[in-house]
Order: sequence, then C-alpha cells, then structure tokens
Amino acid sequence: MKKIIKSRLNEHKVDLYHRVDNLKKDISIIKNNHLKHMSCAIYKIEKKVDRILWSMIGGMGALILTLLAIAFKLIK
Repeated sequence: MKKIIKSRLNEHKVDLYHRVDNLKKDISIIKNNHLKHMSCAIYKIEKKVDRILWSMIGGMGALILTLLAIAFKLIK
C-alpha cells in the first residue's frame, strides 16, 4: 500500500474544501433565486385557477337558475 505524502494529503483537503464551498454556493443560489421565482409563478397560476373555478361556478349557477325559471314557466 502506498504511503500518502503529507503535502499531497493537504492538496486533497484543499480540493475537498473548495468542492464543499462550491456546493454551498450552488445550494444558496437555488434557495434564494430559483425557489423564489418558482414561488411567484405558482402563486400566479393559483390565482388564474381560482378565477376560472369561480367563473365556472357562477356560470353553472346562472344556468341552473335559468333552467329552474323555464321549468316553473312550463308548470304554470
């Protein structure tokens, strides 16, 4: 088995620290930037879906009232 030279071990440590630092930066970018944009986009989609849902409910209600009015006119 080869002996690991101390200077080479230090190089590996420094390389490992750089990799960890880069990983921390990437995670920070994802947290602060990408998730913020995703949150805004999801909120906009949620508002659109709510509008569509309420307009469909209102349209169905109007249709039901119209059909009831027609049905009561036919009964009288």
